[in-house]
Amino acid sequence: MDFRRSVPDDATAMAEIEALVFPDPWSKRDFSDLICSESGMCFSAVDNGRVIAYVAGRLIAPEGEIYRVAVRPEYQKRGIGYRLLDYAVKSSRGRGLEVIFLEVRSRNRAAISLYSAYGFEVASIRQGYYKNPSDDALIMIKASRADILEN
Repeated sequence: MDFRRSVPDDATAMAEIEALVFPDPWSKRDFSDLICSESGMCFSAVDNGRVIAYVAGRLIAPEGEIYRVAVRPEYQKRGIGYRLLDYAVKSSRGRGLEVIFLEVRSRNRAAISLYSAYGFEVASIRQGYYKNPSDDALIMIKASRADILEN
């Protein structure tokens, strides 16, 4: 398995994974636009030439925001999400990343566990933020350059 910056050809697989994992999936074009954006922060895990996971976000130094992290269902619970998140954060340090944040559904225990294990902490809650289904958003942050460097 390899980790790398996402390329435009990854957008199709990312959209396929997205549709399997999220109730409000992004489109191929959403991913393509982000990958091609100068501020895009997109990384893929590839197994035997097939994209099996991705991290998608944006970096406007010194801040980064993670929009999506997803792993194909048949590859979940193997630590791939954690390792890819680590790769994405460490790779983005060279582009000036010092603080990174994200929002996650309050009922998404697997994602919250992943982010907490990586050192993110809940900073605030946006009540009723998500629709389809309705849920609160936890805003999580990895707050300092020292925190980013320690993982």
